[in-house]
Amino acid sequence: MKTIPASIPFTTGLLAGLVAICAAGSAFAENAAVNSTDKSFLTNSYEDGLAEVTMGTMGQRKTGNADVKAFAEHMIIDHSKANAEIKALADAKKVELPTDQTLMAKGKAKLLDAKTGADFDKAFADGMVSDHKKAVQAFEKEANEAQDADVKSFAAKTLLTLKSHLTMAEDLQNKVGK
Repeated sequence: MKTIPASIPFTTGLLAGLVAICAAGSAFAENAAVNSTDKSFLTNSYEDGLAEVTMGTMGQRKTGNADVKAFAEHMIIDHSKANAEIKALADAKKVELPTDQTLMAKGKAKLLDAKTGADFDKAFADGMVSDHKKAVQAFEKEANEAQDADVKSFAAKTLLTLKSHLTMAEDLQNKVGK
């Protein structure tokens, strides 16, 4: 009687398990809601939106300048609304979003919070211009290149608001001094 080496059933079982895992992974990849680029866009946009709300709240709290206060309020309202839209879209696309802004954004906020008066107003306006230039660039890219139609549509729609924010931020920057 011929005996089967002990390693053959193990190898056969291992091979069958690997085939099953690969098949499941392939099926999951086919059912993935968005590709990695669109997922990164949603994640980064949400984190940036959280940072804009934080900065807006700080602007409301720290400034005595009516223009800065009005702009800050606008940022809180618009970015809170956009964050809610991103959250709903991400949930529908099975994309898990962070619960907080990035460490870099927290550091920027801490540096800004240390400023007062006209120095705060100028730094706030400068930061808003810089942040919105980056946001416009990211949203333009996604509006043109997103693979997911819903993400593409959201980016295109929100781009109009971000361009408006950039213009408002530049106007504010001119008012409070460059």
